[in-house]
Amino acid sequence: MISRGTDPRRATLTALLVLVALTLSGCGSFGQTDTPAPRPATTTGPPPGASQAPGPPLATATVGAATPVPGGAVDRTDPAAVAADCFTRWQSFDARTDAGPAAGVERARNCLTVDFAATLGAAGSTGADADGQAWQDLRAAGVHSQISVLATTPLGGIDTTATGRVVLQLNVRRQTVTGDQPAVVAVSTPALTLLRQPDGTWLVAGADLASVAGDAPGR
Repeated sequence: MISRGTDPRRATLTALLVLVALTLSGCGSFGQTDTPAPRPATTTGPPPGASQAPGPPLATATVGAATPVPGGAVDRTDPAAVAADCFTRWQSFDARTDAGPAAGVERARNCLTVDFAATLGAAGSTGADADGQAWQDLRAAGVHSQISVLATTPLGGIDTTATGRVVLQLNVRRQTVTGDQPAVVAVSTPALTLLRQPDGTWLVAGADLASVAGDAPGR
């Protein structure tokens, strides 16, 4: 019953609006499309479309098992631990603070054989004049890149550790940040050759940085 002084058309319109609101409440907000809930962010694994490398899968590999905790002790008698630690120190860089592109080699020098370190330019000039414009451009852009070794496995599944020479395939994630831009993540599957030394420790004696186990992007 409409009270005195109430506009009948206004009362009817109010009732219709209430009905519409009750109807919409059962199917979401007005104008909302059926958008699926976002999936949780993937913490490991290659980008969609990347081929899966053989060995421990990237999607399930335990990061802590392959990548030593920064500042933690590395078992130099374990070739897998040496490979993960050495590759991380060698290939990670921070153009904002590193003296030059050879800084990574210098950081990893104690886990490389003398011959291999020499081929990488160890003890070479790291001054700005020798770095070229490319490094200066990276520095100006504030580029820094962090390597995480997700897993290691004998290349081809053949463990030759007993021979004193082993080739390990690494599942690697690289996260690169330029200035204040979002991080760019890439994965790769390089291989390292390690040689056992007379004292039982292992050193990296060679590297194939190509994605030898598949076409996962990144290097």
